[in-house]
Amino acid sequence: MSNLNFVLTVECCLLLGLSAKSQEIYLVVFLVRYSDLFMYFVSVYNTLMKIFFITATVLILYLMKYKVPYCTTYDSLGDQFPHFKALIPIALVATCILNTGWAPWTFAWSFSLWLEAIAFVPQIVMLHKMRVVENLTSHYVACLGLYRFFYILNW
Repeated sequence: MSNLNFVLTVECCLLLGLSAKSQEIYLVVFLVRYSDLFMYFVSVYNTLMKIFFITATVLILYLMKYKVPYCTTYDSLGDQFPHFKALIPIALVATCILNTGWAPWTFAWSFSLWLEAIAFVPQIVMLHKMRVVENLTSHYVACLGLYRFFYILNW
């Protein structure tokens, strides 16, 4: 009976505190950044990784919104940040002010960088609303922060 309680406890908290809005913004980031997928061929690895990032993000969104038992633990009421209305205009303004060039591809690349820099905002807003954060959720947010830190070091 103890194992059954553990399994039920783990299943009930699968997506508690995770924001699908952040994942949707990441999908926009990857679609814009990797729009060169069909224009230029760099390498098989590069092409496969771009396809993997887009496919994995779509899969995560599908699981969060439609696949049982994951969709039953997703808090859509707590994830109400107006991400498309707030973040995309902010990223566009930032891109117009600071960009790497005005050619369509370089402008899109700059836009994807700015949008990615603020893509975690819906996640932070959702965690702020929750007040009590699960361990797995806090580790996920920490990994997002570390990812951004190492990305900056890579520049």
